[in-house]
Amino acid sequence: MNGSNSSSSALLIPATDWQIDDDARAWLQQHGHLNRLGEHALRAADEKWRAYRATWDPRTAAAWGADWRAWIARERTPTAGRPNLYALPGGTPAPPLGMTRADAHMAALLAALDDPTGTE
Repeated sequence: MNGSNSSSSALLIPATDWQIDDDARAWLQQHGHLNRLGEHALRAADEKWRAYRATWDPRTAAAWGADWRAWIARERTPTAGRPNLYALPGGTPAPPLGMTRADAHMAALLAALDDPTGTE
């Protein structure tokens, strides 16, 4: 749904219209996020991401994809002691162990973009 040619990927869309495409699915599997979270927690994380991003201005599919991947990378599998997923709106937690430098930089960039004034 995100489109495969450059003209459609340059279209601005709301977060709610962004779709998990083949590239995003491959990223999930390649980095182990699908195995780590499981389908249920992944769906919950995706719903939470969409709800939080719903009020944001439209962006390109590529920009939403990068934002979504950073969100999913920060999620933690729910456990009995921590039933909620990790990437909560308003929080800018430290990058989790095992995050690559690129993922950590992306997480820091997204946190800065969430609060460009640095007041949080």
